[in-house]
Amino acid sequence: MGYNSCFDIIGPIMVGPSSSHTAGAVWIGRAAFELLGGSPEQVEIQLFDSFAETYQGHGTDKALLGGLLGYDTEDERIKLAYDLAEEANLTYTFTFEENCLEYEHPNVAILHAKLGTKKVVIGGASVGGGLSKIFRINDEKVDFTLSTHDDLDRIIQSASELVGQ
Repeated sequence: MGYNSCFDIIGPIMVGPSSSHTAGAVWIGRAAFELLGGSPEQVEIQLFDSFAETYQGHGTDKALLGGLLGYDTEDERIKLAYDLAEEANLTYTFTFEENCLEYEHPNVAILHAKLGTKKVVIGGASVGGGLSKIFRINDEKVDFTLSTHDDLDRIIQSASELVGQ
């Protein structure tokens, strides 16, 4: 399990309103940021099921963009993610799907991100309490739990060859 302390059960330190729709989403975007080595220039964000239905109401859109900009879950700049994405020349599109055939969970996002010649596809699900599961990196099925910088470091070490770093 991805919990590291009793405080993880209480909930993550985060910009709200929802650990599932905000903190978990930040981690999915942040994984793409780290694997690319910076903020992407372009990203297509596919949202599924609950993420697709509530993305703006729960801040999932801003959380994913914040993660793609390299922000942590508690970073207040997440609230300004649309403006800061524009300043960073990050172009994005959101598409909305009913169900993800790759991973069964209501809070799934698949990000197709590009920075220079590097491309990465990240499939992630926010599973609650600020935890995320990364289930896909490019064409490879993976199984990483993500809720800390240590988790992020393990993903980078294990998966950097998948994105040609």
